[in-house]
Amino acid sequence: MKPSSTLLLATAAALTTMATPQMASAQATASPYWVHLGPTSVQFVNGGDVVVGGGVVPNASTHASNNTTLGVELGYDLSPQWSARFTAGIPPTTQVSGTGNLSAAAGTPQPLAKVTYGPAVASVTWHPLGRTLGFSPYIGAGLNYPIIFKSEDQFLVNVRVHSKIGAAIQVGAEYAFDSKWGVFLDVKKLFTKVDVSANLPGGGPVATTTAKLNPLVVQMGVSYRF
Repeated sequence: MKPSSTLLLATAAALTTMATPQMASAQATASPYWVHLGPTSVQFVNGGDVVVGGGVVPNASTHASNNTTLGVELGYDLSPQWSARFTAGIPPTTQVSGTGNLSAAAGTPQPLAKVTYGPAVASVTWHPLGRTLGFSPYIGAGLNYPIIFKSEDQFLVNVRVHSKIGAAIQVGAEYAFDSKWGVFLDVKKLFTKVDVSANLPGGGPVATTTAKLNPLVVQMGVSYRF
């Protein structure tokens, strides 16, 4: 064996001997409880028929505006490869507008109502590389439920929004700098429907819709282990 090769092997062995106890010690002292905190983008995919007085309004739908808020995800490591998570955030307000035959003049979306909500997601994720220092990708699935805090009438009156439980899928990655601090990127696809009912202005008939929102929720930021 060449002297240079022998030197490289000896150096690698020495580095491995030095790094392994440090990483093992960091993993042994790392808490299973952690939090993710950072800006969160909620991007809606809109759709659903609108019914007024028992009849479907042709070429009419509703549109919910996208939001950006501060999101927080609390987690607990069930094992080195499995984690349980709960995601929430500061409740944003979305503008709900009518489109198609519900539009205002010249096809401009008609503001119908404002809704303040809090997306809540409970999920379980799998980490194929384990929860170690350095890079750790994950995938997961769970349930979501949009919590409705307030509805504000605009064109419509007596707006009422009722949430439904839906599915959620999740993918992301973390990079741990040490046993406490790291950074992350997380993407969730939520399959969400809400039932909306309201009265038309001037005591008009009740309008209803089951809105398919199905938002894409993208969050990035810092992670911290307690």
